[in-house]
Amino acid sequence: MTRPDSVVVVGGGLAGHTAAVTLRSYGFQGRLTVITQESSDPYDRPPLSKQLLARQPIQPTLSPHLADLEIELRTATVAVGIRPREILTTAGGFPFDAAVLAPGLRARRLPSGDGAPVARVLRSLEDAVGLRTEFTAGRRVLIVGAGLIGAEVATAAAAAGCRVSVIGPDFGPALAAVPDSVLDEIRGWYDDCGIRLTTGLQVVETSPTGVLLSDSSRRAADLVVAAIGGTPATTWLDGSPIGLDPAGFITADDHLRTGLPGVYAAGDAIAWPSARYGCAMHLEHWQHAADSAQIAARNILGADESYDPLPYFWSHQLGHSLHYIGRHGRADTAEIRTDTRSGRAVTWTRGGRPTAVLALDAPHLVRRARAALQAADRPEIGVVQ
Repeated sequence: MTRPDSVVVVGGGLAGHTAAVTLRSYGFQGRLTVITQESSDPYDRPPLSKQLLARQPIQPTLSPHLADLEIELRTATVAVGIRPREILTTAGGFPFDAAVLAPGLRARRLPSGDGAPVARVLRSLEDAVGLRTEFTAGRRVLIVGAGLIGAEVATAAAAAGCRVSVIGPDFGPALAAVPDSVLDEIRGWYDDCGIRLTTGLQVVETSPTGVLLSDSSRRAADLVVAAIGGTPATTWLDGSPIGLDPAGFITADDHLRTGLPGVYAAGDAIAWPSARYGCAMHLEHWQHAADSAQIAARNILGADESYDPLPYFWSHQLGHSLHYIGRHGRADTAEIRTDTRSGRAVTWTRGGRPTAVLALDAPHLVRRARAALQAADRPEIGVVQ
């Protein structure tokens, strides 16, 4: 591929910011534009739930500032379409020689009785600032979703003195197929924080006074927060030359190229073929956003790098930490290790080879596991989705 003279990046999150900065750091001197529908400079999302909601002093804005690298940032600009060599937006067309699509996700919403959204969500900096002001002592806060973000939001609400409940069908995909004894330990974290946890139920409908559950019971609340994941922000690509899978993820090859020449994709809204796991993969974690953006940017500049990472995520919640690396299948053998010095960890194996490690309050165990997982054969397993 001929080195481009102009690159347009769609998306102002971590992936978009990383792609733009990587292009500059690898010597790209042409015109570089980042388009984002948000009104602020690119910022990091993990601190929103981990720190900002807890009123800890943070500056989530990502560095370096794009302006310092002579990167044009077009805020409050919404992508509405794409055609060869041009991104179409609410501010007009942006021609390109190469592009990186990193639109990210939109927060899923809960159904309400009259169709109008009632439950709050946490996806943007504006969402986090608004929620923080609503977490006041004595207020009944009901969080729908017992996954990572739900637990982090619950942690902040409880610390603010709210009366917190968490409801969800399970602990989310991050803790699928985890041994019951470990899940019981995590349930104890909620108890220790005075948070009422209910699993095995779904929310059927929300209202200004609470929620209707799948067992026909109602739960009263002053504030409902939906933490039920996101959907790819890719509807603007419908009918375009960019392929989308049935769930709306941008389909890319193992070099993160899309079906349109010169156009690459990165971040939460993409799916790509993994040789390691023998299936199409999509991830929604910080490390993936950063790593995929770097590879997309380097490939634009002539590199020939494939993308096939070990999935990795972490969460700080309820006074504890979770770290996970790899990808386990439901048929894998789980072994629990516990000691007072190292914390508690679950290691999954298949055929005697490790496939994943989950560490509770023991991040060093995950760091140690990385080399072993990278050295293991790449098993084609029925992965936990």
